[in-house]
Amino acid sequence: MRILFGADRLKNPFAELVGFTLQFGRRGSGASAAALEVRPELLNPNGVVHGGALFTMADSAMGAALHTTLAPLEYCATVEIKIHFLQPVTKGRIRCATRLVHRGSRIAVLESHFSVGRLQVAQALGTFAIFVPRPEKVKRGGGAKRRRLSQ
Repeated sequence: MRILFGADRLKNPFAELVGFTLQFGRRGSGASAAALEVRPELLNPNGVVHGGALFTMADSAMGAALHTTLAPLEYCATVEIKIHFLQPVTKGRIRCATRLVHRGSRIAVLESHFSVGRLQVAQALGTFAIFVPRPEKVKRGGGAKRRRLSQ
């Protein structure tokens, strides 16, 4: 699946399910923005926004920011994300601003800053792999042997 620029944006069913909007920066910018209106379905048992909702926004926003820099046959995938939850959020509109910190030929580092109004509520740092998919190989015989983990 490729990101298209202009009117033909990539559909993101997961973002729609969680309920956040995602805006890509211009081609080559390494930037994106996301926003989420707090609603009861996003609260954890303690009455604050579940960390998974912010993590989901960070992951999607980082992927979107990196996609603005990818060549036509390049793809990306999350390697890891670390998030610091700085303030609990119980209401309001959460905004996520994401930017590319470093892009190499195979690895990129991105950061996301979350705020409600002027208050910073979280910060995330992520690492993404950049790759060109290999052509499908026809498996013959038994294929690659895998070691079984002992139980």
